[in-house]
Amino acid sequence: MFKDLINFIRELYGTNEPISLHEPYFDEDEKIAVLNAIESTFVSSVGALVNEFEQKIMAYTSSKYAIATVNGTAALHTSLLLSGVQKNDEVITTPLTFCATINSIIHAGATPVLA
Repeated sequence: MFKDLINFIRELYGTNEPISLHEPYFDEDEKIAVLNAIESTFVSSVGALVNEFEQKIMAYTSSKYAIATVNGTAALHTSLLLSGVQKNDEVITTPLTFCATINSIIHAGATPVLA
């Protein structure tokens, strides 16, 4: 069964080589921005570029605040804490999701309830 599906996809793409799920593309402006971040040594949670990104998000969303996080799990965890989720709370979520949803609930000390 799986071989038929794999063969169909390979025929569709016309290759027997591995087919990437996503191939990132960076134009020249993005390459310069990445190099600037690397050269500044601020490539994680602080620095001028992070501040600029947060300011642009605030302006775009007309929000009073914006917080850049390292990844989606950290963003979900932060949002749970800011919304008042506490230890032993139950948080209802869908079972049809990425593991970050469940992990962020557990990191907050709450219990995921799959509905």
